[in-house]
Amino acid sequence: MGNTAIGPDGTYYALVPGTGSTPSAPVSELIAVGVTATPATKWTANLTGESGEILPGANTVFVVQTVVSGSGRMATFTTSILSFSAAAGAAGTTITPSGTISNIQVRTIGTSDYLYVQTTSKSTSQSGGTTTTSATTTLTIYSQAGAVIKTVPL
Repeated sequence: MGNTAIGPDGTYYALVPGTGSTPSAPVSELIAVGVTATPATKWTANLTGESGEILPGANTVFVVQTVVSGSGRMATFTTSILSFSAAAGAAGTTITPSGTISNIQVRTIGTSDYLYVQTTSKSTSQSGGTTTTSATTTLTIYSQAGAVIKTVPL
């Protein structure tokens, strides 16, 4: 935890440990601090799970989050991207890309934010005693509302 970012309007975003956070049950708080003569907290949002990168756009703030279900060898990791209104902190959509995120960026075009997510998915097949593993890399562009705009195999 402890990630920070500065938005295009100068708003400072920080992920800090939330109340009751433990290593086995992490809780984060996303804090947005506005730039004024006397800086003040604009809004806060509580997040459950391991939170990572903050990606601020003009209208939307995206946060990468990983949630662990189960434990040991039975643990399942789900990585999602949460969206929040940059103005008020209202929670928006949750994007759960398939595959492992290898690159992620926010691009603001005109007055809209777009999320560019590059993922890699691996598949394994067997034939005649031979195991073949292949990887597929995809770029998916999402709107600030979480809708898929375009998917491009790379």
